[in-house]
Amino acid sequence: MNRIGRLEKMLDRITVIFAFLQQDGAIKLDVLRLVRGKHGVQVEEDVREVIAGDIGEMKLKEPTLLLVAGHGIIRKVFHEGDEDGIRRVTENENIIWERFDRDDGECVICFTRRDKIKSLEDELHGYQVPVIETCLQGVRSGEEGGPMNQEWVRGTAIGLAESFYDRGITWNDLLKGGKRGDSLAALIAGKIKLIALLCLLGLLVVNYLWNTSVREKYASLQLEIASLERDVSGREELSREMERVVREFEGSGTGRMSVVLDRVAALVPPEVNLDMLVVNPLLKGLEEGKSVVTREGCIELSGVTAAPEQVTSFTGRLSSSAFARQVKLVSLDRNRETGLFHFKIWIRL
Repeated sequence: MNRIGRLEKMLDRITVIFAFLQQDGAIKLDVLRLVRGKHGVQVEEDVREVIAGDIGEMKLKEPTLLLVAGHGIIRKVFHEGDEDGIRRVTENENIIWERFDRDDGECVICFTRRDKIKSLEDELHGYQVPVIETCLQGVRSGEEGGPMNQEWVRGTAIGLAESFYDRGITWNDLLKGGKRGDSLAALIAGKIKLIALLCLLGLLVVNYLWNTSVREKYASLQLEIASLERDVSGREELSREMERVVREFEGSGTGRMSVVLDRVAALVPPEVNLDMLVVNPLLKGLEEGKSVVTREGCIELSGVTAAPEQVTSFTGRLSSSAFARQVKLVSLDRNRETGLFHFKIWIRL
């Protein structure tokens, strides 16, 4: 059976949840937590009549067996050759069943409607309880199930736990997936941590390489690369355009204006702060593929001051300078929030 080095020894604790279906549709729950030691399996905790909503607070993180008994769980014996009767049960998607084959050729099937326990299974799944198996305890059709006393519950729980450990854990359990395989794989990975995680990830990587998602990811990366190539091409084109604009600006004669700019700066009153000074400003915005259109022989400057009379004084100084043919105060506006005055001046050289 290729047991994996008896990894089940690492899972030395197991939980058995008894779900007793009532005639009125209610479900009574008993939870037994068992531990496997030198002297066999023993009950470590026995909690009776648990409310389903309290299961989450119990933090059940060990392998869990769910045994369902009570009203609506039918136990039927099928004689040898009654394949039609067996198929009527096992091939019905609305029925959950458990089969036991006997040595005399007959088989016993316990079954019930799936909707009787679906809400309970969904709730346990929501609390992340690792249910690895669901067992059924039925009665013959027409019989009533007797009361499940404390001794029966404890004895059954111990028997189920011993069967789990006797069966062990095989590679087939982990590789075939399903409720048992997925839960056991997660529990074992949590126990052996990094080593098991690396092994499982290795298996998953091999499977992942052949998975459809790899092809989808490859296609997504191809689209991303194409987008980056377009972006790079656009940046190169923008860079070439910027180089063209710079060359045109360099040819406009702005490089010989340093002396004039020094003189303009020398005339700025201490109370005035310049925030922009542009030589040959643009007449209109830059357009791709078109020449740069500037206001030749002109300086545009702007700034801010708390004393508007200083702007008038500054404008007068500029008009009296030898380098200025014309000086125009374009705007002088007061900011209501700060109280400061913002101005713009054009100087025709």
